[in-house]
Amino acid sequence: MRQIYKNWPFLIRTAVGCVLIGLITFVCYRLQLNFSVTGFIYLIVIVLQSLAGSFASSAVVSVVAVLCLDFFFTAPLFSFEVTNPLDILALISFLTTGLVITRLTTRVRKEAAISDGQRRQVDRLYQLAQKLLALNPETTTYSTSTKLFHDVFGLQTVCQFDAATGKIHCAGDQPNGLAEQTRAAYSSGEDREDRDSGILIRCLHAGGNPIGAISFEGLRDPELTAGPLSALAAAMLERTRTFRHASQAAAAAHAELFRGAVLDALAHEFKTPLATILT
Repeated sequence: MRQIYKNWPFLIRTAVGCVLIGLITFVCYRLQLNFSVTGFIYLIVIVLQSLAGSFASSAVVSVVAVLCLDFFFTAPLFSFEVTNPLDILALISFLTTGLVITRLTTRVRKEAAISDGQRRQVDRLYQLAQKLLALNPETTTYSTSTKLFHDVFGLQTVCQFDAATGKIHCAGDQPNGLAEQTRAAYSSGEDREDRDSGILIRCLHAGGNPIGAISFEGLRDPELTAGPLSALAAAMLERTRTFRHASQAAAAAHAELFRGAVLDALAHEFKTPLATILT
């Protein structure tokens, strides 16, 4: 039943094309049109069919058109027997032309669909990069950035491992198994990809040093998006780590100033009674 629903558009387009060929055959036969005119009209229908349908449906319609052309417009009429070699050559040329046009049109449509899909993925990457850069490093957590990866690309699960803290942050459904795989990939230092389960794991590096790992489940077009997503994740990890180190350095500087002030105050409190006693 699922296979029937899957092939339903193909069946509808094929049926519409065959019905249209039948109507054209009826009209052309009643008007007593010759072989050439009818074949040209058939060719127009096949081109339109290729624009609206797939190569398979257009091929079926092309075969039906050749059979109708042979049966109704090629001597002897009402027979699939062809006595004139030129008519055989014309039928073969017609079928070949229809199939070639259909094949080229289908290829162009497929390439256009691939280009459109790649454009959408690039738009998602740009959108994700904007949202990640807009995050405030003072209040942003790894869970927030991980959730952005999950939401923008509509993934099933995303896990991000930070080697500095040893913590892993996940977003999505059933992250437990993927979290362990992410840790294992970082420990081994090897990227992993399982096409059957749709899991992709990439190790993250900064300055040639490993800083973590990130894993995706349900990522589309991994050849196009896996590299940029890994680069964004590595940049966010390094940005957070740099800000954390800067905050620690600033806190240490403030602590040193505070310690100096306390020591000066204590020294002043000790010096004043001592000076009085000596006097």
